Amino acid sequence: MIYIKCDAQNQIQDITFSETEGYIESSVFDPQVKAFLQNTQNEELIKEVLNKLDLDMVRVIEDMVDLMIEKRLILFTDLPQPVQNKLLFKRSLRESLNPEISLIDDEETLNF
Repeated sequence: MIYIKCDAQNQIQDITFSETEGYIESSVFDPQVKAFLQNTQNEELIKEVLNKLDLDMVRVIEDMVDLMIEKRLILFTDLPQPVQNKLLFKRSLRESLNPEISLIDDEETLNF
């Protein structure tokens, strides 16, 4: 999320990425936000916005890879090993944050 602070003429004065008193929620795709960012001399702010967008884009790409694997357009093993490792690691971290209902009791084990 992006939050903006406007003056009395409703012109953006500042942007932040954390909920802050006096700031309202907005979007980087809002024309006013876009104009503010294109005209700012604050390189750090521009870099921060680009980093946030890159992080969002990474998640979109991960979802697209998952979808292509699910639809059998590509095989997981077609991906380079480092990519496989990163995807598996990130997936396991996400699952640890949002564990789904397990079909196997904690006491059960699978033997192969």
